[in-house]
Amino acid sequence: MRTIRPKDEKDDSTSAPNSVPNLSRSTKRRCISSACIPCRKRKSKCDGGMPNCSTCTAVYQTPCFYDVDSDHRRKAALKRDIEALKGQNDALGIIVASIRSSTDAEVAEIVQQIRADEDLDNIAESLKKNVMLPERPGAKSAETELSNFIGRPSIDASGVVKHYGHTSSLSLVSDGEHSPMHLQVSEVWTRVTRDAGFVEHLLKIYFCWAHPYYVLFSKELFLDDMAKGRSQYCSPLMVNALLALACAYSDRPEARENPSDPRTAGDHFFAEAKRLLNENEASNLTTVQGLALMGLREASCSRDSSGFQYAGRCVRMLIELGLHLSFASASDKISPTELEVRRITFWGCFINDTTWSICIGRIAQLPRTAISLDLPNVIEQHEQKPWRPYTDYGMINIPGAEQPTLPTTLMRAMSSLSEIVNDTVFMFYAPRERFTSKKLLDFYARYTRWFNNLPDKLGLREVSTPHILLLHAYYHTVVLHLFRPFLKVDLTNSKVSPRDICTSCANNATSLVGTYRQIYGLRRVPIIATHILLSTSIIHLLNLPNLSSAQNLALNITCLRGISANHAFAIRSADIIMALSRQWNIHLPSEVTQIAYDLPPEVPASLQDPQASGNGFTYLSSVPDDPQQQDNVHTKDVTIGLPFSAVKNSPRPFATPADMFWSPFPDHSVPLQAHEQNGPMDISAMLDVPNNGWDQLSRDGFRVAQLEDPILSPPAYSHINSHWTQT
Repeated sequence: MRTIRPKDEKDDSTSAPNSVPNLSRSTKRRCISSACIPCRKRKSKCDGGMPNCSTCTAVYQTPCFYDVDSDHRRKAALKRDIEALKGQNDALGIIVASIRSSTDAEVAEIVQQIRADEDLDNIAESLKKNVMLPERPGAKSAETELSNFIGRPSIDASGVVKHYGHTSSLSLVSDGEHSPMHLQVSEVWTRVTRDAGFVEHLLKIYFCWAHPYYVLFSKELFLDDMAKGRSQYCSPLMVNALLALACAYSDRPEARENPSDPRTAGDHFFAEAKRLLNENEASNLTTVQGLALMGLREASCSRDSSGFQYAGRCVRMLIELGLHLSFASASDKISPTELEVRRITFWGCFINDTTWSICIGRIAQLPRTAISLDLPNVIEQHEQKPWRPYTDYGMINIPGAEQPTLPTTLMRAMSSLSEIVNDTVFMFYAPRERFTSKKLLDFYARYTRWFNNLPDKLGLREVSTPHILLLHAYYHTVVLHLFRPFLKVDLTNSKVSPRDICTSCANNATSLVGTYRQIYGLRRVPIIATHILLSTSIIHLLNLPNLSSAQNLALNITCLRGISANHAFAIRSADIIMALSRQWNIHLPSEVTQIAYDLPPEVPASLQDPQASGNGFTYLSSVPDDPQQQDNVHTKDVTIGLPFSAVKNSPRPFATPADMFWSPFPDHSVPLQAHEQNGPMDISAMLDVPNNGWDQLSRDGFRVAQLEDPILSPPAYSHINSHWTQT
């Protein structure tokens, strides 16, 4: 064993000069929290040098880089992990909140998605728009409460969601403790009849012909609640209003209050609907839907004033309920089903309101810019349900007619089209700025862009469903109305001709209605067809004696004659056309006048009412339900060969730029002229030009068209034309 001796101080002193390098060589490698990525892959020692370690630069001579976030011990990585867990918890929270607030059927759908191994984030994202998560606990300042600009939904004790904006201060305090709404069970949906088979028949007719075009509610939820006696998505008011409208599509005697008078179709159901409306002043979804149905029924009966009041009340109530607003950030809970029904109801009523405004020439009651609600979701199982024609004779077989119904797809297309129409009527009837040819072309571009972007499934086929045919006909009609006020003018910087577009749109719309008549007959066409035929007939009348226009006019009168059995407004439309021909001294060919007055009805005489008439236009029934009996009608060739008389009386010459814009109706400029000159709805206000401001109109892109039409451009206007040619 070696002896351990004490340290020799002298030796230490002598070796001191060489001690520094020895200490340097014995220094330990410093500890680093994480190595660079190349050293990790090589599993080599890394000194953690920044920006490059010595191992990479001196030994391996490779690029050196670090990934600090990959180390979960670092703050940045921990923060990232916490955010990921938080996002996952948020997704789970949304799913749990949906399950808690949904019905059993909705919960089953959510569970089915989870079991199908769908990504939870995707499931949560689809539910996020429909679920109202509770607010996080914490005190809110008064400033925060008062900074809510739009307001928030308020659910009253009965469970009805209402909306109050920030100026009302009514949304700051709830109406009372919210309690779940107890569904009312209705034993009797209507007191008019106890014949369940007849009610079922009317429901089938309505859902076949009217509902696909006017989607005002969820068919599935309505029928489910009606069958189970629940009143959340069905009510006696709604049922009676629906049946009143459906009666116009049936020839059964029990569909009429007076079985021998077709004009009383649906009167008994409508009287019951009015009684229920007067007895119950509560605002809810089913009342909104019922009011929209009542407005359509009154329009069908040619009572536009009454119908407009119902439609207006419908819009005011949906605003009260906040149907036009998205409640995605609200604190109150609304079930996904109710939110979807709110979307369907609102957009259906918005389409209805916009259609009313274009048909009667009035400002829309709700501007597009006030809407923040999403369009309804497309549910494929509902979209693919087949549409089959149903009549008083039951299901009828029309080759190629059975196709997917596509209710939501068509509704989304109609909604986007109605947004453009809404802007158009505000431009016409509530102008806020100068109107130029550029603005006109911009609107035209929006319409054509909508048409070009239509889904393929909504395109025309050899045999299209009735609602798709009407969608296309309505599109051509609204484009016609965009250009009709400008029939007298050309656009200085464009080859687009207002008159050519109006003529083309009128021909296309007439052809589509004619196709509808040829395939399905017109006994059960929706009310919008009457406006389409009236609008296009005026253009055809202006284009006489053109042979094609004469034939189209004859076809339109024939169609109005057919529609008059279920829509009395068709009688009024035909009266307007005949009155305009007399006012303009246009002698119609005998074929047209014979169709309007003398031809026998196209249904058995037992369905006629010889006493029914409307201001000189005989009340006529339509084509028979049996397609086999329609062949001789659809293939009939209307030959127009008689000469037309020249126009003898010309309208008064225009003296101001406002008069340059044409309207078919006396004393009406288009857009609608106010009683006082330069009023807010006067064409001069829209154009913002003084009297005789021709130079300004030229700068706005308009010039008088060189027309040979004595109605639009009589000889008395020649001095104005010469003025334009000299400038």
